[in-house]
Amino acid sequence: MGRENTSVGNRSAQRPLVLNAAETYECPVCRHGQIEPMVMMDVYACGFCRHIFEVNLDQQTVHVVDSAQSMGWRWQGWRWQPLYQNQGDITLVLWLVGLSLVIFPAGLVALGGYVFPPLDAGVGMNWSLVWAVGTLFAHSSMVGWLMAEHYQFPIYVMTKIRLQRFMERLPG
Repeated sequence: MGRENTSVGNRSAQRPLVLNAAETYECPVCRHGQIEPMVMMDVYACGFCRHIFEVNLDQQTVHVVDSAQSMGWRWQGWRWQPLYQNQGDITLVLWLVGLSLVIFPAGLVALGGYVFPPLDAGVGMNWSLVWAVGTLFAHSSMVGWLMAEHYQFPIYVMTKIRLQRFMERLPG
C-alpha cells in the first residue's frame, strides 16, 4: 500500500497543476493581482483590476465576462496561455491602419512645409518641421493608446488602474 501511494504521488508531481475552484491564481489580464473565487458564485474575480472571469474547470480555461472583447486563457499549470492568438488577419489590418494613421498625416504636413516653404527661410526655426514632428508625435500616441487598449498589455492595464485609483482619492 505504501508503494501505491508513492507511485501516485510521483505521477501527480509530474503532471502539471490543474485549475482548482478553491485556489487563487495570477490574473491573466493585469498580471499584477490575484484571481480568486467569488463567494456563492461560479466566477472568479481579480482583486486588482476588478475583472470578472467565467471558469471552465473541465477545459482549464477562464474567459473575461465584463468586457466587450472576447478574451480567454488556458491554464498550463504554471502560467496562462491566451486562447485567441490566431487572429493574424485582424492584427495585420490593425497594424496597417495604425501605421497609415501615423505616417500619412505627418507626411502631409511635412510635404506642405516642403512644397510651400516659409518666405523668410533664414529667420528662426522651420515651423513646418515642428508641426510635422508634433503631428507625428500626436498621432503616434493616439495609435499607441488604441493598440494598448486592443492588446491589453499588462503594464498598460496596471498603470490605468493605478491612475483610476489615484483619481478616486483626489478631493473634489
